[in-house]
This record gives sequence, C-alpha cells and structure tokens, in this order.
Amino acid sequence: MKKQIALEDTFLEIAQMVVDQPVVILIDRGLLDGSAYVSKENWQALLDDMGFNTVMLRDNRYDAVMHMVTAADGAEKFYDSETNSARYESVDEAVEKDKMLRNAYMGHQKWVMIGNDGKGFDAKINHAKEKIHYIL
Repeated sequence: MKKQIALEDTFLEIAQMVVDQPVVILIDRGLLDGSAYVSKENWQALLDDMGFNTVMLRDNRYDAVMHMVTAADGAEKFYDSETNSARYESVDEAVEKDKMLRNAYMGHQKWVMIGNDGKGFDAKINHAKEKIHYIL
C-alpha cells in the first residue's frame, strides 16, 4: 500500500508540473482493491497500521471511481487465459472478486459502473470515455 500511495502521489506531482493544459490521471487498481484479496480482518489490520479507514481512502483519495465490470460477468466468451495470461481465476471466482471490488468503492460520490452490454470491448471503452467526459 505504501508503494502504491507513493506512485500515485508521484503521478499527481508530475501532473501539477503541467501548467498549460488540463491533466487527467487514470489509475488501474486503486488502493481499495487490496480489500478483495485479503480477509476482512487482515484488511482492517493494514488500515489500522497505516492510520487509514476505508471511507477516507474511498472518498478523499480519488476524484471519481469507474468500475469496469469483468468480462467474466456478461462477456464470458472473452474471459480466458489464452487472451490474457495474467488471469488465474475461474469465471465464478472473477465475478465474485469483481463484486467485492465494486462494493469496496461503491458510495463514492462520483462512482460509475461500466458493464458488459454485449456490444463489444470497443463499445465498452467508448462508454468509459463518455463517462470520463461527463465527470470532467
């Protein structure tokens, strides 16, 4: 968590150096993602050690949160380890983790979800772009 905070802070510092145009920082995997991969007790112990709480991180760390639903939920034919070797979860496991991740950030004032509408990945990306423009 300390390393991720340092990286995110570095990106913010770099963005603040740009004075002639607006900057948007997109972060894949926010701090709360870790909560889906450890027990509730271990997550709480980590937060306690760091002096954080979930609401503080969720509401104050990020200006907006966009949850892009896993392909395993609604676009299963695109969820496989052949196209993405980093995938190690079954479809059911991926859907369960996705729900945990969704819940970790739900409640953020600018939380949006991009689902799988069956129109393909390009349509999903375009939907995400539209949401980003709307948020901005």
